[in-house]
Amino acid sequence: MAKVKIELDVDWLEEGENLDELIKSQVITGLQDRLIQKAEQKVLVKIEREVEEKANEVVDNFIHGALEKKIDELKIPHKKSGWGSEVELIPISEFVGMRYERYLTEKTLDENGREAKYSGDRKLSISEYFIQNYLAKELTSKVSTMIQTARKDAEETIVKALENNLKEQLSVDIIQRLNIPQMLESLQSKATELDVKE
Repeated sequence: MAKVKIELDVDWLEEGENLDELIKSQVITGLQDRLIQKAEQKVLVKIEREVEEKANEVVDNFIHGALEKKIDELKIPHKKSGWGSEVELIPISEFVGMRYERYLTEKTLDENGREAKYSGDRKLSISEYFIQNYLAKELTSKVSTMIQTARKDAEETIVKALENNLKEQLSVDIIQRLNIPQMLESLQSKATELDVKE
């Protein structure tokens, strides 16, 4: 059983009122007020969170749209040719693309891939340097693999050819040393001698 201590300020009881009913109504009113305050706080926190998310979304969309529109409208002066003084206004996206293409194709590196100090040392662009290095690595690895495979195949072919050649030469040499035809004749003559003796 729980003990609850309740303090009430009762100034005056009217004739029809009961102390129990007064206490009961005060407790219920207090509980209702607390529950309503908690519910209000939860609802306020949830509303604040949703309002903040929505406000951030609206602000982000506005900034993105405004900046995108401004960037599309932003034009940069650019000389039409290197010799003339005629200038045209181009969008910033096109300007960035032109600068990037120039960055990739302009010869600024020496043979070793370092930035050239003098204009006479400029031999490669960045894209040429990376393509050359990539191709060099790929070709070196493929050529070394092909050389190893060819060497292995050549060694195997030479060994097999030598083995076959040695076998043929040894068999011919053994046959000549054994002198099989003469041996057959001598065996035949001995066989005839044995037949005659019997």
